[in-house]
Amino acid sequence: MEIQTLYNLKSKFVTREVGDELIIVPLSGNVAQMNELFTLNETAKVIWENLREDTSFEDLQRLITETFDIDAQTAAKDIDSFLIRLDSLLNKK
Repeated sequence: MEIQTLYNLKSKFVTREVGDELIIVPLSGNVAQMNELFTLNETAKVIWENLREDTSFEDLQRLITETFDIDAQTAAKDIDSFLIRLDSLLNKK
């Protein structure tokens, strides 16, 4: 899933913060699908909250690297894993 595609999908979710985690719930029309809650861990939460129209993969990679004090390769792997997981969840429908 491309970063831009993910950004465009953000409007199809409602979010709630619970502790250090972010819960996202898909919307169908104007109704939240409460049986399909997704819990984002701390890394995924940072990615989700920093998705903007002009965000690039490199922007996210730099942010994750700085936020969690990890190397660029690990950050890229974490971002890819999140995008793949989200894509698979969205395509279950």
